Amino acid sequence: MMEKVLLTGKTRHGKNRIQQHGKVWHVEHFGTFKGAPAMLVRSEFKTEGPKDHKGFDGRWVLLQNDPNFIIEEQR
Repeated sequence: MMEKVLLTGKTRHGKNRIQQHGKVWHVEHFGTFKGAPAMLVRSEFKTEGPKDHKGFDGRWVLLQNDPNFIIEEQR
């Protein structure tokens, strides 16, 4: 079963991403981003793209001190 995380936006950018794609994200991979420990997450639902051809949104979130997001909970 894929791990889920709840994200909250800290900045305007983060808050906009949460509004667009929701608070629940699926963890795809743990690794590094810009040299820091991070996780690659994807949106829970297909929310990105044209109306008839939606896709998942994906992004890296730093495990500590991410500039745009707070990791609220891991499930």
